[in-house]
Amino acid sequence: MVSIKSNGMKSVLANIGFVMQISGIFIILPIIISFAYNETDATIGLFIAATSFSIFGFLLNALCERKELSFKQSATIIVLVFIILSFIGSIPYLYINITNSDVIGNITDSVFESASGFTTTGFSFIRNTSAVPRSIIFYRALTQFIGGIGIVLVLLAFFYPEEKLKEFSKSIGFHGTNHRIKNTFLLILLIYAIYCVFIVVISFLSGYHDILNLIAFSFAAISTGGFSPVNDIGPLVQNTFFGLMLMVGMVLGASNFLIMAGLLKRRFKQFMRSEVFVYMIMIIVAVSIVTIAFGMPLFDAAFHTISAMTNAGFMYLKIVEFPTSLKFLLTILIFIGGTSFSTAGGIKIWRFLLLFKAAKNTVNESITHQTRSVVLFDKIYSKQEIMQCLITIILMATTVIIASLIIVSYGYSLSDTVFEVSSAIANTGLTTGVASVSLAAELKWVFIAVMILGRVEVYSFFLMISRAKEPIQQQPPQVFH
Repeated sequence: MVSIKSNGMKSVLANIGFVMQISGIFIILPIIISFAYNETDATIGLFIAATSFSIFGFLLNALCERKELSFKQSATIIVLVFIILSFIGSIPYLYINITNSDVIGNITDSVFESASGFTTTGFSFIRNTSAVPRSIIFYRALTQFIGGIGIVLVLLAFFYPEEKLKEFSKSIGFHGTNHRIKNTFLLILLIYAIYCVFIVVISFLSGYHDILNLIAFSFAAISTGGFSPVNDIGPLVQNTFFGLMLMVGMVLGASNFLIMAGLLKRRFKQFMRSEVFVYMIMIIVAVSIVTIAFGMPLFDAAFHTISAMTNAGFMYLKIVEFPTSLKFLLTILIFIGGTSFSTAGGIKIWRFLLLFKAAKNTVNESITHQTRSVVLFDKIYSKQEIMQCLITIILMATTVIIASLIIVSYGYSLSDTVFEVSSAIANTGLTTGVASVSLAAELKWVFIAVMILGRVEVYSFFLMISRAKEPIQQQPPQVFH
């Protein structure tokens, strides 16, 4: 029994090592930028982070072995990856002391900023981006990109059936014989890189010529992260073509990777019968409600509603000044979030629709006494999968309630706190001002925990710490749609 556990952990650590190595390679980009701008302190901090990621990843890969993973092992990976990313990724912020705090405050604020980036939440303690090295601002946007594509990579590579992955890869012209995680990573990176290039090129041609900021914005939009490289995005995006492109990027990032990639093969029927199509309709309806019911100008309503529904978190209006009813509506939209296999957070559209259909079936069964299968987007769901869906939603809602009660006990407004915590667990970053530098240190750690739990959807955390044992040959259930 001990050897089985040992082998299982070796496989977990090996896969974590691969993700760490890739993260270290990515940081070469901001290091190059720091050299170009002669930002010595930033160069040192970034170099230490890149080296730490690379050495840590190399050791895990060299000392461990990569094998097929069980469902519990996959959940363990997804939790540990984001915890490790948050701590090692805080090194550049820690080195330059982004908030000019004492030692404890510097550590807390740096881990907060890092966790917010890698979980694609977008809360930030950097209020004046012009006072921070440009390479660090770029690195901050890059952490969102790593975390955003990372969540899709982990879900696909560890939770999606291998045969379906091979079939999908071949269908869009991606062939190879290496281990599936490598192929999957390259495939995801290629598609999201194309998204980013599209946004950068079109925005550049429309008149915005700061390439570094454009890349940072594209990373933030596609990863639905929301970190802005400028202090006030209002003049830049309000009623502009660039603002429109940013909305397009947010929607692309929050849309199911598999469905959107399938459009390359003209699979329009698949798109029309998918959660992405439903998601687009929900966006139109939500924008219409905000425009008509709350009298908000169409562009402002579209930008902030899409930012909430995609969990991107870009904002130029003050959310704290919104009517309580509008905050409540946005809280619901934030909590539901985007689609499965996307960079968005929240409970996901398919879970929301699945519970609705399951409830409808339950009512019908009570009346007709006839059992019917729950079918959603041509997939039949078992009662176990529906129950797991319900538990995930309950766990995330419970986390919001507990965290909100803790924060409210410090004197913060209940409505603003619930909004803020919902924004944290859905990895959105829209803020009423609760998550700020002045927040008590212990509450900052509450937000760090909530952001990470939200990124892994809480359920994975409970799977990781569960003492239940899986059958040796058990195949991971297809619960991630």
